[in-house]
Amino acid sequence: MDIPLPRLGTRRLWLSALEMSQAETLSRLADEPEIAANTATIPSPYTVETAQAFIAGQEERHRSGHSLGLGIQLKHNAELIGVISLRFSPAHRSAHLGYWVAAHARRQGHAVEAVTGLLEYGFNELGLHRIAGQCFARNSGSARVMEKAGLRPEGCMKGAFLKHGVHEDMLLFGLLREHWHTL
Repeated sequence: MDIPLPRLGTRRLWLSALEMSQAETLSRLADEPEIAANTATIPSPYTVETAQAFIAGQEERHRSGHSLGLGIQLKHNAELIGVISLRFSPAHRSAHLGYWVAAHARRQGHAVEAVTGLLEYGFNELGLHRIAGQCFARNSGSARVMEKAGLRPEGCMKGAFLKHGVHEDMLLFGLLREHWHTL
């Protein structure tokens, strides 16, 4: 994918490439226990070195067509409050959605706004056919975010993910481009 990392604007947010100067902030935000507990791949502790490696690799992951990872920032003060991503499956013109928002920025509609902005970009600019997401069944907040953004529940995979020695149920959500345009 030879498309440069985008800078997407929503009503209150910028979704844009993370910069190395944000590594310390990213580390502090992603190191919240709830972030690691409710995501599949974010480690705990989330060190500055981990943040630096993530930031350093984002352009290559995008250029290779693997994924698009963007920071979520408030427009009014440029404060980083989270990360949102699409992991691509080019052969199927589809992508898997991932996101997290720092605890102090939750329950303000930021996650729904960021997801909606990335869905719009994925369908309208990248021409994706399908965007899907999933969350642990116990993470009702993430399930609400996806539903409010327009993704539709598609089922539950029982015991599908081993997290800290416990097999977790995963809720599945998806949205087709044709349904996006009717929302």
